[in-house]
Amino acid sequence: MNFLRTIWRIIHKQIILPFQESYAPIHEVCLGTTVGLIWSMTPLVGVQMYLGLGTWLILRLFRIRFYLPIAIAMIWITNPVTLPFFYSLFYWIGKQVLLLFGIPFQQISFDTLLAISKESESMDLISGLYHWTIFLFDKMGLPMFIGGFAFGIPLALLGYPITYRLLNSYRSRRAQEEGISLQEWELKHVRKDVGLFTAKTP
Repeated sequence: MNFLRTIWRIIHKQIILPFQESYAPIHEVCLGTTVGLIWSMTPLVGVQMYLGLGTWLILRLFRIRFYLPIAIAMIWITNPVTLPFFYSLFYWIGKQVLLLFGIPFQQISFDTLLAISKESESMDLISGLYHWTIFLFDKMGLPMFIGGFAFGIPLALLGYPITYRLLNSYRSRRAQEEGISLQEWELKHVRKDVGLFTAKTP
């Protein structure tokens, strides 16, 4: 029971609270969920947050906004604790897809995967990313990436409407507690400018 309570506290702090404490426009929060889930389902643990930040910066150049803290919260789903489960899942799904289409690939043991992960984490960012990249493309390549994206893309697409419904429901309750409508609550609380750049008024 203590273990379950600990897990729940971690989930509540790292995932639930960022949603509840967000005052960003709801579509930016939902898009943050989608972007975070896409990167979290890739076999790049250790650099996923940098990739999330890079995506945020690039999309801002095209005036596309998403709420970065939510993306980071979603990326946190794949962490050292959940790594064995997700990597096994990615590899298994990718293997089934490749077998289905008759595409040859090199199978590896999970112990080898964990050893490479630990080696990468002990390096600096650039060296670790290079070490991972060489290993993934040379030894794992297709199974891991195909499995991650085959699982992650549908999950990320579902993340948008699920986030919208849950957050909209939560904000509606907050508005009801204040005795105002949801639209009035959003006008009162939702920030118009999010992040490093200020939106231009039309």
